[in-house]
Amino acid sequence: MKGYKRVRYTLLLAVALAATSVQAQGSDTGGVSASSASSAKEIRAANRLLRKAVLRTLSRTKGLNVDRIVVVASGGSILLEGYVPESNQIDLATSAAQAVPGVTTVTNRLIVRAEGL
Repeated sequence: MKGYKRVRYTLLLAVALAATSVQAQGSDTGGVSASSASSAKEIRAANRLLRKAVLRTLSRTKGLNVDRIVVVASGGSILLEGYVPESNQIDLATSAAQAVPGVTTVTNRLIVRAEGL
């Protein structure tokens, strides 16, 4: 029984020491994480701007009902999800989104669903 306790305490001590060294390493790289946080913040801001530009273009496209369309932007890639009342609006939304500057790819997951359903 004493041997089991020693092994258990030794393992706990090893885990505690490893956790302490990991925290110490994390605090040494504080400057790096701050710059990556600002970088991540800039990326999110750019994605928001691109999303808004695509939504603005879609809403100004004649013959396209954007009430149930969701736009997700991620680094130049656009995802269109939701519902449109007619099948021709799927292609219309895709071509309108591709025309926005900064858009590299458009993934279209729009579904035809009659209004009121």
